[in-house]
Amino acid sequence: MTSSELHFIRDGVHTFLVLPASTLINKLPQLEQYLAPDSLAEVGWGDYHYYGADYQSLWLALKALLTPTASVVSLRSLNNLQEGLQGSATLYRINTGQALMDSTAHYVSRYFSVNSCGQLNMLRQMTGGTQFFESRGTYLLFNTCNNWTSYGLQQAGLNMRPRLNLLACQVERSLRRNGYLPIKC
Repeated sequence: MTSSELHFIRDGVHTFLVLPASTLINKLPQLEQYLAPDSLAEVGWGDYHYYGADYQSLWLALKALLTPTASVVSLRSLNNLQEGLQGSATLYRINTGQALMDSTAHYVSRYFSVNSCGQLNMLRQMTGGTQFFESRGTYLLFNTCNNWTSYGLQQAGLNMRPRLNLLACQVERSLRRNGYLPIKC
């Protein structure tokens, strides 16, 4: 993966951006303790209680969608793209210039909440290595993880309609309208 190569992963109902960790660390140096500079950073965003919970009940999902809730940023360090693909996940490669990659990294970095001591607040960690951090932004039916990913792809120069991309399949369809097809690792 080059420093101007962004990836998108659709894993079921959720979507992720994958970018060079060094690019993200340049925007938010506090991430250096969580990411190796030569790794890839898989980043997602979602509801505080539902996203990353051990048990994702229908009640939690409905509460997340129907009431404004706090959010978290998910972060996983990947040594290669194959690590980010599980089951029926699909992967897309988006070639973009360094300026647009920096813009995307800046967009992602703004969602990490930094406390008064300049530190990130890690809330939980899953066994697969995904870490969840306190985030800025409110999760709601019309501001979902898929809208968040669409805005990130828009920052990378793609023609997206983030407000209309509520579902993972809609984000994926937008990528295809931009001329991208899934790749195999």
